[in-house]
Order: sequence, then C-alpha cells, then structure tokens
Amino acid sequence: MERVSTGIAGFDDKLEGGFVPGSVVLIAGKAGTCKTTVSASFIYDGVQKNEPGVYITTEEMEDGIKNDLMSVFGWDFPAFEQKGVLNFMSIKPIYPDKVLGDSDLAKISKFYTYDISKKIIAAVKAVGAKRLVLDSISIFEMFIKDKYLAKISLMTLLEELRKTGVTTIITGEIPESSEGLSRNEIVEYLADGVMKLEFVPVSEDYKRTITIRKMRRTNHSSDIHPFEFNKDGLNIVEVR
Repeated sequence: MERVSTGIAGFDDKLEGGFVPGSVVLIAGKAGTCKTTVSASFIYDGVQKNEPGVYITTEEMEDGIKNDLMSVFGWDFPAFEQKGVLNFMSIKPIYPDKVLGDSDLAKISKFYTYDISKKIIAAVKAVGAKRLVLDSISIFEMFIKDKYLAKISLMTLLEELRKTGVTTIITGEIPESSEGLSRNEIVEYLADGVMKLEFVPVSEDYKRTITIRKMRRTNHSSDIHPFEFNKDGLNIVEVR
C-alpha cells in the first residue's frame, strides 16, 4: 500500500512508510507539545510534493499561525495559497446567545456538525486536497457537553471527513490533570490512528516525544520517540 508521509524526518519508517491514505489520525497532547507544528509540517510536506492541502484552525488566528511558522521554519504558506494548492482557513464555533435546553442543544449540535462538515468539504473541493488538518477538535468537544450527543456528532464528522478521501489529522488537547487522550475520551476510539505528544523534562536534550498509541492496518512502532525541530523542520532523534 502506498503511504502518505507524516512530514517528520525519520518517522515514516515507524509507520510502515506513513499514514494509510484516507485515514483520520488524532494528534493528542497537552499545551506546548507541538500539536500545531506537527500538523503544519504534515500539510507543508504535502504542498511541497504537489499534494494540495487544507488547514483549518478553530481556535487561533490564521495569520498568527502562518507568521509563527514563517519565523521559526521559513515555511511560506501564503505562497502556496497564491498557487492554489493550499486552503488555510478559520472556522469559529457557534456561541449561543441563551441557555439551551436538551432539545435545543441536540438541534444546534446537529446544525454545527452539518455546518462544519459542509465548510470542510467545500474547502477540500476548492483545491482538490489530498491532505487535511482540523486544528483542533477540542473546541468541538467543549461545545457539546452531553457525551451521547458528542459521540454521535464526532462520529458523523469523522465519517464525513473519510468520505472526502483525504488523509486527515485532527488535533485534540489533553487537559493538564488528565491521563486520557482527549477532553471527553471519545474521539480516540473513533479515529483510525492516535499519536500522543508529550513534554518530558527528563534531560536537557530530549524533552518532546511522540508515541503511536494505535494505527489501524499498520504494524507500527510502540516506542517513545524523542523529536526536535530546527529551521529545517521536525525530525526524530534516534536514541541508541
């Protein structure tokens, strides 16, 4: 099977060559573990290979992310937007103007899922995307408090993402006090793959690590892999 590169140097061989095409992979981690950087690296790797991409942010400003990536790595996302191979956009959540009852919450959850799915599909079609990032799913989890509604909504969203045929990364923030893999501990069971990022102050050299918790249809590494980043991008540090 032809695989989709992760964009992290030295990491594809931990996944039998990369991600399964068309799969949905959760990148989970607490604050400061490089979730956005890992996701952006995946998209940037693709557009450099003429694989169009869509990057959707639900929490941060588009220009803020682009400027940060340009200053650290020199990744010129606006240039690829101008070439028509990248759609970099923001989808903000709905803010109800009143307290909602259970029936209202169900309706607005359904509408929100439909609305965000429609916008994502349109963005994918606009550039003929092969890769997609949704950064992050956490705002979606916080918006829908009811666990049953959250599961149904997330299942619907992920199925719509799979229907596009693009290889997708979704990011999710792990609360500081949690030992789980997501805010509601739901999406990790629905995704095809889960990779956990951690900030581990074990030594001065290796502080950030990545672990593949699951990856369907893949004989993957189960080791904890330290990684680092410099002006050339992200790369795995081999520990011997």
